[in-house]
Amino acid sequence: MTIDQSNEASTADPTYTIKSRVIDMKQLDALKKKLPKGIDLRISSSNVVTFRVRFRKRGYPGESKTFSDLKLAKKWLIEQQRNADMGIYLPHLKTSKRTLAEAVDRYLETVLPCKPGNADNTTRHLNWWKKQLGEFALSAIRPQMIAEKRDELSKGIVRGNQLRNPATVVRYLSHLSHLFTIACKEWEWVSENPVRKVSKPSVSPGRIRYLEKNEIKTLLDCTKQSKSKDLHAVVVIALGTGMRLSEIMNLRWEQVDIVNEVIKLSTSKNGDPRFIPLKGFVLNTVKSKADPRGIKAKDLLFPSPYDVKKPTDIRSAWETAIKKSGIQNFRFHDLRHTTASHLAMSGKGLHDIASLLGHKDLQVTRRYAHLSNAHKAKMVSELNTTLFEEASEDGV
Repeated sequence: MTIDQSNEASTADPTYTIKSRVIDMKQLDALKKKLPKGIDLRISSSNVVTFRVRFRKRGYPGESKTFSDLKLAKKWLIEQQRNADMGIYLPHLKTSKRTLAEAVDRYLETVLPCKPGNADNTTRHLNWWKKQLGEFALSAIRPQMIAEKRDELSKGIVRGNQLRNPATVVRYLSHLSHLFTIACKEWEWVSENPVRKVSKPSVSPGRIRYLEKNEIKTLLDCTKQSKSKDLHAVVVIALGTGMRLSEIMNLRWEQVDIVNEVIKLSTSKNGDPRFIPLKGFVLNTVKSKADPRGIKAKDLLFPSPYDVKKPTDIRSAWETAIKKSGIQNFRFHDLRHTTASHLAMSGKGLHDIASLLGHKDLQVTRRYAHLSNAHKAKMVSELNTTLFEEASEDGV
């Protein structure tokens, strides 16, 4: 073959490189015919072949990506088609591969410290979701997946060999929902909150168990006899203020203003500051907890005898006192219901009760409305007796 013939053959039969493999024109044409819809060949000036994949979903901007390997190109196209079928096509989110585990870690580190109250429950609930679905990208978590986990929670057996309370399941969902809301609106890690599409278990009206006056006296007598030096004071404060157990046990002297007779809760559960008046027997009880040797602002009112930086544990003492009192079906949190119930029965308005207890949503306080109504009915009955006694005697 002459030099001219060699050049002519070279021009007529160019070769192409795909990764490290060399093919001729005939092989290239055959490859083109086998390419699935959405994948095109791209040939550089040096005859290097790559594969451009284009995908478009109606209502979203198109997306394209180039690969040097045809297998990777096909795999990417299949993934986009599958995501589109599942409703998770998110080309506008560069960070859509962020996992739920990453979101939980960031939330616990940056968001939770700014949310006062109930941090332990939030942490426990989100870590549960992390364990269940943490490996999945946020954009891949669908309502169906969350619903399946919701059902697992509902069937879970907890302390006392009882099914998990529906209200607890709702809190699990609420904490996950808030995480997705933050990831969507602030971090732009995902485009929607799938928890909003998941039905929540039906929750019965809030349980109201409160003590009658004679039961209060019995309970206080039993707490006085307790081996715990703090139980009686804790119960008195709970009854006299409506404060939560966690608020009382974490109370520090810097929050107690004896002169102005008030407790300042700057980090209440709902995030708003709350001022609790201290009067009469409750005020004297708080004063009695002051160490005669002096107290520091950061000192707890009820420190543990083993570690003054931690609150004491009254759980065992409380259970013993309740058992001795003979009071049935009563929990510590019901002291808060007792405060609210007696306020309602004494004629106090729901807004006033909500303000004292720190209810952000008045619906929570409305559970006591029937007690207030009963008091009003009694007042009207007494009023009728007073005003119309003579008319009644005359048979009018």
